[in-house]
Amino acid sequence: MIESLFSLENLKNTFDEISTYKGIDEVSYTEFRQNLESNLSLLQKEIFSNKFIVEPVAKIELKKGDKTRPITLSSIRDRIVQKILAKYLNKIYNNKFSNKSYAYRPNKSTLKAVNRVEDFIKRKNFWILKSDIKDFFETINHDILLKLLKQDIKDEIILNLLIQYMKMGAFDYRKNYIEHKVGVYQGNIISPILSNLYLDMMDKFLERHNINFVRFADDFVILANKRYKIEWAFRNLKRFLNLIKLQLNDNKTYIIHANDGFVFLGVFFKGSYKTIENSRLEKINNKLFDYAKQKMSFDEFIEKFNTYYWTLKNYYLKIINKDSTQFQSLKHSITNSISHKVFYLKKEKIINKKHEFFEKLKNILFLDFFEDKDSTIEFIISKAYNKYHNQKIEKKIDKKKNIYAKKFSNESTLHISKFGTTLGISKNRFVLKKYGKTIKEFPISKIKRIILEGKGFLVSSDVFFRASKYNIHIDFIDYKANPFSSVIHYNSATTHLIHKQALILKTPKQIKIAIQFLKGKLKNQLNYLKYLNKYHHNLDENIITIQKIIDKLKSSKTIEELMGYEGSCSAVYWDGIKKILDIEFIGRVTYHAKDIVNSSLNYAYAILYGKVQFALVNAGVSLHISFLHSLQKQKPTLVYDMIEEFRVFIVDRVIISMINKNEPIKLNKEGFLTDDTKKLIAKNIYEKLGSYTTWRKQSIKIENIIQRQAYALRDFILEDKTYKPFIGKF
Repeated sequence: MIESLFSLENLKNTFDEISTYKGIDEVSYTEFRQNLESNLSLLQKEIFSNKFIVEPVAKIELKKGDKTRPITLSSIRDRIVQKILAKYLNKIYNNKFSNKSYAYRPNKSTLKAVNRVEDFIKRKNFWILKSDIKDFFETINHDILLKLLKQDIKDEIILNLLIQYMKMGAFDYRKNYIEHKVGVYQGNIISPILSNLYLDMMDKFLERHNINFVRFADDFVILANKRYKIEWAFRNLKRFLNLIKLQLNDNKTYIIHANDGFVFLGVFFKGSYKTIENSRLEKINNKLFDYAKQKMSFDEFIEKFNTYYWTLKNYYLKIINKDSTQFQSLKHSITNSISHKVFYLKKEKIINKKHEFFEKLKNILFLDFFEDKDSTIEFIISKAYNKYHNQKIEKKIDKKKNIYAKKFSNESTLHISKFGTTLGISKNRFVLKKYGKTIKEFPISKIKRIILEGKGFLVSSDVFFRASKYNIHIDFIDYKANPFSSVIHYNSATTHLIHKQALILKTPKQIKIAIQFLKGKLKNQLNYLKYLNKYHHNLDENIITIQKIIDKLKSSKTIEELMGYEGSCSAVYWDGIKKILDIEFIGRVTYHAKDIVNSSLNYAYAILYGKVQFALVNAGVSLHISFLHSLQKQKPTLVYDMIEEFRVFIVDRVIISMINKNEPIKLNKEGFLTDDTKKLIAKNIYEKLGSYTTWRKQSIKIENIIQRQAYALRDFILEDKTYKPFIGKF
């Protein structure tokens, strides 16, 4: 039998059936194929001599909506062996399993499980116990499972292989080894048949007591014509499961009458009526639109759309009533999704001719739902073209809006840097004088911020009084563009807020908010490099590296670990910037920089710094209690935290664009920015702060986003509300 199971022919055929990902041994599918004969011969020899040892598995978290679930990745050798063993076990056990078990079995399906439930209800089994097993795959007892296997399998080699797949541990993403003393791995090919074998004990228990049920993996319903029968089944099932080391999931266990409605396998039952659960339908609609938003060719889009069609057709589309509002909702999502894809292709000028769209859309299987397919296609194309033309008009309007927004933003900042100037008040105007002569006047009502740069100027006390009255923020920066002081007029941070802010330190909540600050910075760096890569085509490696670092953030446990990621990412990011700059750039220098790139960046950051600080003060938080950056005596380190998510979008993009467009940015003989250069940079940053961008589906002024984020941070501190960083659209 062993020689038949693991013959070279069977090994080769099985190799062609397995998935192509790498396991923990880092051997790729292609590499394995290159020496297929020798690899399979060696594998066969090890199995026949009972010397085969399985590889540890790599344990990863798979994101599913807002949640994650653990799965494991096995090596290619192990996937081949597991596939053969799974087929072998299925031949032994499938006919022995209950006909009310529907998961992972030939000629069984979710649709058949749902129909079986419907049949039981039609036979007047209206009382329902809906439940599943708590952490089922992770709690299967190895000793009990092995006893079950030994009843039917006597071959020592096969048992040895099965034991190894039960017992072998895993390495997590940090390469820490985790022993495996209980459970079977989700993701292992062998696990479904083993899980069915284990729960067959429950099936047999229910059948011995003539209890009606339908099970799909560890998700099941029990049905009866009387409530007391359901309650009896519930009590005794809990006792039985305790004997085999399992528990019901209390959060998902309830008794209900069928007329009150319940959900099983994504289907909502109410009496004899069944339809798709609304949340599941929403996921389907979202999935359709996600395909439309993904950047892929039209042919790839159609192929994915059609593949998803077959997935739905074999289950949900056989349940949904074609006269129902749900079906109409689905049709609406189909036309919207396809229309969005046509709009994108038109916008990007990938396809321009209507007749090309028309011919390709005929291949989308979902359109068979519509009575008049040609008219539906014409409607989809028309809708996409209308959206395209409307967006062109909206862009023109936004462009005009931003022209005035930038102008007003520039006019709202009073930036003084000339030696010997005096700032005073005359009636309702700020008056700027030099050597007693009036240079310019500014209406107080139009000024939101005053920046005093360098030294050698005078400011009257009346200026500070009026600034306080009108909530005008005053910032001081030195000639090297370092912020060193601010005069702030604010609603002082309350003792209660400061206390709650301090209590966050050295708790999981500090890590949580620190991750969000850093996530904002790194994602903006990533998106900016992606934007630049459209034109320069030399940043792929930088982009991939940053994405890998971002993927590690959510599992960070310490601030030191986060700052390590920040440092690594910054090095990769600035290396990418160096590749696209038309002038020499040695790398990022924060202090005493005397090159054009770093000097310009530092000057612009100083302007942004004051804006962020002002927003935090308005929100009433303490500037000296930070979460990502270390606390420093007499320094407002919370500003360092919050500025991170705005640096790239507001400063880096502006400065790098100015440099590559050869705008007149110059250094003086001492290696500092010239006065004209400072004015030009300041003007561009003020305009950026005053311009509008799309954020959370709204057109919002960028300086207002900064303030909103400061309020969001306050709400996170006080009320534990979710904080999401600003991630700009490039």
